[in-house]
Amino acid sequence: MEKSFLLIRYSSLGDVVLATSAVESIAGNIPGANISFLTKPQYTEVFQNNTHITEILTRPPLLRKYDYIIDLHNSLRSNFTKLLINAGNRYTYNKAAYARRAFLLKRIRNPVLDKDVIERYLGALKGAGLKTEYVLPKIYLTAGEEEGAGRLTQRENYIVIAPGAKWKTKQWMEEYYSSLTIKIVRDLGLDVVLAGDKNDEEICRSIVYGSGILKKHIVNLAGRTSVRTLAAVLKKSRVSVTTDSAPLHIGRAVGAKVVSLFGPTVKEFGFQPREANTCILEKEMECRPCSLHGSDKCRFKDKACMKRIEPYEVFNAVKKFAGFDV
Repeated sequence: MEKSFLLIRYSSLGDVVLATSAVESIAGNIPGANISFLTKPQYTEVFQNNTHITEILTRPPLLRKYDYIIDLHNSLRSNFTKLLINAGNRYTYNKAAYARRAFLLKRIRNPVLDKDVIERYLGALKGAGLKTEYVLPKIYLTAGEEEGAGRLTQRENYIVIAPGAKWKTKQWMEEYYSSLTIKIVRDLGLDVVLAGDKNDEEICRSIVYGSGILKKHIVNLAGRTSVRTLAAVLKKSRVSVTTDSAPLHIGRAVGAKVVSLFGPTVKEFGFQPREANTCILEKEMECRPCSLHGSDKCRFKDKACMKRIEPYEVFNAVKKFAGFDV
């Protein structure tokens, strides 16, 4: 009889994308397994076209029975949910909450911080007797979705810049983005596609304005893409530039080349990419990390951790990943 799994991860977008690594791992271990995924309605599109998933759920399946429940959120809500559902076995991901806070507040490094979030997601599967070799997250796009991205951008050779982040301290300087955009267009002869949700419309407009007469080489898609459309745009890009936010993980899930800028958060929190086609740019500073997820205001009022990442550094990383000699 086929084994049945219920995976739970309610939010946020980047975390849900990373949780697809657990789906890939289960499917690789047990071909044909029945895998259900419980998440918030706004994130269901992450799992569309994924043939490993039997069912995408937005409400707890209280009348079902599963062989395994894998809680990839480890929140009050997810812990309560898994107690309500009939299951033979229940396993929970170690979110390393205390270890991360100890590192944030006292710079005490617990060995659990050597494992990234994907490794800790996969660690929750060990109790089910699965082999947990490292596997990347995956978003499955259709050919039509990829073609649609081409029609939307009207570009073939482009760099994506996704400047937004939920927390202001994670955002790079607007003038730096404009400088980077100008150098990409002038020195590399590539166009730039700006991407983000409705909250990023203002910063994207500022980048376009700061790029002056070169704005004809810029496509502003802020607020105009779904998660899947963004994934397709990232996949077709030469390179993408992101902050420590969801577009980084969406890019990873479609195999895109990504340069990510880390400021108030650090690798020890577990969201760092490890693939050869990705890199993190950051500056070592005594005040880093200053928060677990970022914040609206820098306590020193200068966002030095982001400001010290110079446009030329980001440009050189983009140039290298785009296949130009540095």
